[in-house]
Amino acid sequence: MSLRFRFLSICVTLLTRPGLIGARNIHHTAPTVEKSISGNSLFEYEVSSLKVQSSDDGPILSSGECKAFPGDAAWPSEQEWDDLDARLNGALIPTIPIAAACYRSWGVFDKEKCDIVTTNFSNPYLHEADPTSVMWPLWQGRSCLPSNDTNGTCTLGGYPAYVVNVSSVAQIQLALNFARDSNVRLVIKNTGHDYLGKSGGAGSLSVWTHHLKDIEFLPQYESASYSGSALKVGAGVTVREVYEAANSHGVTALGGICEVCFPDQTIKTILTQLQSVGFAGGYLAGGGHTPMSGLYGMAADQVLGFEVVTADGKFITTNELSNLDLFWALRGGGGSTFGIVTSAIVRVHPKVNIVTSTFSFGTGPTVSNETFWLALRAYFEEFIHYTDAGTYSWFMVALNNGSYQFTMTPFFAPNHTIESFNLLVKPWFDRLEEQGISVSPNTTYHEDYLSAYNANFAMRDSPSGKDNVGRSSSMPGNRLFPRGNWEDPVKFNATFAAIQQLGSNRTFFGYHQAPRNRLDVDNAVSSAWRETIAFLISNAPVPDNATPSELKAAHEEVNAVLDPWRRVAPASEGGGSYLNEAHVMEPNWQKEFYGEQYAELLRLKHKWDPKGVFYATTGVGSEEWEVRTADQGVQTQNGRLCKL
Repeated sequence: MSLRFRFLSICVTLLTRPGLIGARNIHHTAPTVEKSISGNSLFEYEVSSLKVQSSDDGPILSSGECKAFPGDAAWPSEQEWDDLDARLNGALIPTIPIAAACYRSWGVFDKEKCDIVTTNFSNPYLHEADPTSVMWPLWQGRSCLPSNDTNGTCTLGGYPAYVVNVSSVAQIQLALNFARDSNVRLVIKNTGHDYLGKSGGAGSLSVWTHHLKDIEFLPQYESASYSGSALKVGAGVTVREVYEAANSHGVTALGGICEVCFPDQTIKTILTQLQSVGFAGGYLAGGGHTPMSGLYGMAADQVLGFEVVTADGKFITTNELSNLDLFWALRGGGGSTFGIVTSAIVRVHPKVNIVTSTFSFGTGPTVSNETFWLALRAYFEEFIHYTDAGTYSWFMVALNNGSYQFTMTPFFAPNHTIESFNLLVKPWFDRLEEQGISVSPNTTYHEDYLSAYNANFAMRDSPSGKDNVGRSSSMPGNRLFPRGNWEDPVKFNATFAAIQQLGSNRTFFGYHQAPRNRLDVDNAVSSAWRETIAFLISNAPVPDNATPSELKAAHEEVNAVLDPWRRVAPASEGGGSYLNEAHVMEPNWQKEFYGEQYAELLRLKHKWDPKGVFYATTGVGSEEWEVRTADQGVQTQNGRLCKL
């Protein structure tokens, strides 16, 4: 059976299956020491690795040279792809776009399947379960969206040409070695929860890690600097699966939520996406902020070791004792850049009680616009107090038909009681009352992190999982604001004026949080995060079926929106931007995303990947490459990758 037709049956299953494969929980009672990370502690899928490495004979491209592309003489022949598939034991899948069932041009037209895809295209689970689909099609090139026009155009665009559904480290090595030695672009995908186009690329071979689902609890893990419980987490595990595994063993693991999910006017429509964040890949590699950051710092700070396949095809361990420089880079230096992580070991913490509170207020007959902004300023003035108390919040300031609405969803207070929480927020609530604003907070005490997460971030909508993924309706950007802007009254006035300037014209999201280096670890997390007290996100709207000129205008609007924030919180004074949720065309992204760590990260990129096997938009070293596309208005992955 040919690759193409064998894939059709796989595609049907992926489109119609009712649920996702859950994580496999493994429990070990014997102490696990650091040296066993590359021996007894390996997952079953990691034991199967290539013992004899293939020769590293891939080319080093010169300026102007490109990765091989379909149609080129250098592109692997069909026989070479078939041979690779045989070595992979049938794990190679030729890409058929997820919406191809809506078009006659692919020979797979099926109205019933098209209806399923169309109905669920905003459901993150649809894209998570597909080998190549991503949740933000704007950067893919929007080349094959669901449509009623059966004779319309559907092309691969920025989707990979082939994908390997890996179930072993050996398959990852085979795929990587083939891509490197054949000069084919390589990309990596787990869930596709990616907003900068890092999970796809035209003319590429993709490594799909989604089914590497093992989780192992290590009751007593010993390393050079840590002694205690830990989790070993496979590359395909999601944050929700990590939370559930940790809770089942009476501990707390740090993970993220989704913040750059711009809703259809309501918070609840975005909540299904919170569960689709992968854990051990781009989230940890990007630093990973978390509701628990006030107690323990960033998620990357919790990492004790990685198993990783490097650009030369080797399967190695990185930790405090082995390959320390790569270990440093993988914790905050960005995903899809230094290697393919197959598993991570992270420290866990005791269960902790959490108080959460949700509430809202807005303009109306008795609350003027001026009063609203005074109330919001009163909240921002408390950020030092709140972050010093170890708390975190996620809120939205929405503008709708000239009216303003503030929604707290939620205020998140680890290690607090309801009484201590009420005392903490009383000064702000008293000021609201003085301004004639009444709030009715829904404040809840939770025994552990998982129950707090389920109550506030897990799916609340219908089983269809309505969400804002699979659309191209906005172009996001963000800013990290340093504590110094709050400690200096003059800077605070300028900062809040810049925030109000933006918020007077559009919706924005934000947090108070302070992910200090509370565990005193040395890693590549951006220096801006260590100074952060507020993290704000906004966006420019993108019209449906936007033309290149409209996309260019949206990009320029994002920059115009963010410029006042950049001026009051410049990178030179502790400001920055979070690389996992940023504007894909952020100016001076090296400094904004990576801070003072960038020079060392670039040195390590050249050391560990001298042939440029790994490329990711705005990833370390990506300034040495370009994706050659027609004028699409914004940077997409719909074109060949070439060396500058």
